[in-house]
Amino acid sequence: MKIEGNLFVVTGGAGGIGKEVVRTIVAQKGHAVIFDLNAAFGKTVSEELGEKNAFFPGSVDCTDEAQVENALEVSLKYFEGVPLAGTIVCHGVLFPPPSLTGYGPTGMLTGYKQFEFYVKVNLLGCYLVAQKVAEKLIKNDPFNEDNERGIIITTTSISALDGTMVGYGTAKSGVAGLTLPLAKELAPHGIRVMSIAPGPFDTPILDPFPGGSPPCPFPKRIGKPHEFADLCVSIINNAMLNGSVIRLDGAFRFNDYVDNN
Repeated sequence: MKIEGNLFVVTGGAGGIGKEVVRTIVAQKGHAVIFDLNAAFGKTVSEELGEKNAFFPGSVDCTDEAQVENALEVSLKYFEGVPLAGTIVCHGVLFPPPSLTGYGPTGMLTGYKQFEFYVKVNLLGCYLVAQKVAEKLIKNDPFNEDNERGIIITTTSISALDGTMVGYGTAKSGVAGLTLPLAKELAPHGIRVMSIAPGPFDTPILDPFPGGSPPCPFPKRIGKPHEFADLCVSIINNAMLNGSVIRLDGAFRFNDYVDNN
């Protein structure tokens, strides 16, 4: 499947890796819809790239079914005649808001409300967007001889695969675990599902991380957003990539980091 001439919904598209995905889609002559809570940032990205290329339908809470449905309908009407080809789900939270406290002697153990917050945003929000987009994709005419009708790319984390961070890691484990079952469910309809598990990337999500993130073994740095976006392009272009999770981490392992700190 190709990007040029097609439409993709990008969640978290107003910042971090999501913003870079939006820019890359536009650079590839595709069109992007930005789903993001941050109205100011969403408008800025849309204005920078041109509304005819990157449309921001207004603030969208990806955990709210009505908001997601409405934003999708508004966006499809705006891009009438442009085929919806898929979604790249990039939104997520690494740290809970200060109002949600933990428990234990120092308050650093994961409290139920914190756990609930991670699951709602990182797992349920991911599935909500994926399902609502899939509902549209199954109605597509096939894009190619493989009868491909679209693609869903989600973002999990190496934290999920390395077994760290109770709330965040468990929610992202759900995203990773969703990949193959959803790919099998949607396979008869010609829709692929892939997930990317990034290591530390140079985005604002790492700003509150205590002491910053150490570099990867090689290359000896953290990831750059365009490297995530480039992988999305490769996944979209390669029809045999389906039902799998790809680590994008420069050989970084959370357990090595924990053992050395």
